[in-house]
Amino acid sequence: MKKENTNSKNELHSNRSFYIPKRIIVALLTSFGLLVSTFIQTNFAITNSLILNPHDSKDIPIDDDDQLATKTPKVNWTSVELGYLNSIFYLGYLLAHIPSGFLVHKLSAIKIFLFPLLLLLILNLFMPLSISVITSTYKLNYYITGFVRLIQGLCAGCAFPASHGILANWCPPSERGRMGGFIYTGLYAGPVVGFFFGGFIAKYAGHYSIYYASAILGLIWSLAFVFLVYEKPSEHPTISEEELIYIEKSIAAVQSLYDKKETRSMDKVPWKAILISLPVWAICLAHFARGWTFYLLLTNQPAFLNAFGFGVTENGTLGSVPHIMTVIVALSSGFIADNMRLNLLWSTANVRKIMTCTGYIIEGTCLIIMCQVTNPYIGIALLSIGVGSSGLMVSGWHLNHQDLAPRYASVLAGFTAVIGTSAGIISPIVAGILTKEQDLIGWRRVFTITSLVLFVASLFYMIFASGELQSWATQTQSEQKIRLNSEKLPPSLGSFQYNVQEGSYSRNQDKNNQQSVINGNH
Repeated sequence: MKKENTNSKNELHSNRSFYIPKRIIVALLTSFGLLVSTFIQTNFAITNSLILNPHDSKDIPIDDDDQLATKTPKVNWTSVELGYLNSIFYLGYLLAHIPSGFLVHKLSAIKIFLFPLLLLLILNLFMPLSISVITSTYKLNYYITGFVRLIQGLCAGCAFPASHGILANWCPPSERGRMGGFIYTGLYAGPVVGFFFGGFIAKYAGHYSIYYASAILGLIWSLAFVFLVYEKPSEHPTISEEELIYIEKSIAAVQSLYDKKETRSMDKVPWKAILISLPVWAICLAHFARGWTFYLLLTNQPAFLNAFGFGVTENGTLGSVPHIMTVIVALSSGFIADNMRLNLLWSTANVRKIMTCTGYIIEGTCLIIMCQVTNPYIGIALLSIGVGSSGLMVSGWHLNHQDLAPRYASVLAGFTAVIGTSAGIISPIVAGILTKEQDLIGWRRVFTITSLVLFVASLFYMIFASGELQSWATQTQSEQKIRLNSEKLPPSLGSFQYNVQEGSYSRNQDKNNQQSVINGNH
């Protein structure tokens, strides 16, 4: 039977020129799912300045010539209440991270990734209803909108930990920078799509059409994800034999030595060791710094650009430029990081530190300089360079969970995301306090604080970050002897020989085989 299956697979993929590696498809659709999630998060930010009555939004200037602003139905909410609606989304986002990390660790990464995002899409279709159709008596529409935002936050918060579970199952160690960088580029491509197209969609198709457009895009993605993505390579019905062997052989140095029953047990997660681990807290602080800047821009960027005098349409086009830069840098960072590790033979720790700290230091420096300029276009240029450079961290701390503890990567991702998302609750509140007048003076204070956060996180990460498998990430005595040599990637691949017919691994010291796998000749 096994020989028949092998022959059928060989016949199916006899024409190799048309074969697309399944891990590339998985990475593409996972990245697109993250894009949809952050695209939806921009919807409410774009509509904030359009749905307030003028007497309740003196601190949010609106272009009087913009027909969209005058035609948009208003609500009897204050700008402070809108701030609470922003925060409640990220409260739900924060609360979902650790439970979703547990569920990914115990159940299924693709299910925890897919189903919450489906619910997020469905709820987005009801946002216009909750805002404008439900009666405003006793502000019923406000409280229902707040409840919907909370549930949306819970759904969106599952995506990041689940993506780490998908990455752990499908990504060979030697491709971690490229594949991981590509996947997490989706997080930063969402604001590009949201801010750039959102303004045009709202202007020409109607104010609430933004919500419908993002939901429809997400539903199309979900269909592709259901039919094309599988939990593990071994479960994929059309994966080639070569790709299956390559992926499983690449990750075997870690996964084949884990006891599956122990891995599936929630009681075995070493929380005490995790909580006192300085490398983990280095990721947490880096995640907090990124959360501070990312969520600050995601929720307040339109208001900041308004302070520079830009209207709604300019807000959307110019506001997308920093995020376009982030996407470009993030995509490039994966190739740069893998080249450092495989060709220059730099340690994983040094690569993670350089990518993270370089991006943050450039970003913080640009924000400080931006605080001193008054020309709006120079300000946008500095913001674009600064925010764009932060894309380097996609191949920095973003992938560090996989280095420290591959078996607990989703749990670690959930834990650090709690710290990172807490910044999404704090930074909008700080911005609201410092920018009551919505002028440039207030925003200079906000970005000065943001720069300090970035510099402190960079210093801590440079000192305490690590790229080695941690001792607490293994449990048995045999596992504790396993240490990935961070100077050589992928680790010990040549020490395994996969037997296709028996479906097992055996020891093999063939150095030529190891070099072949490292070079990608599979």
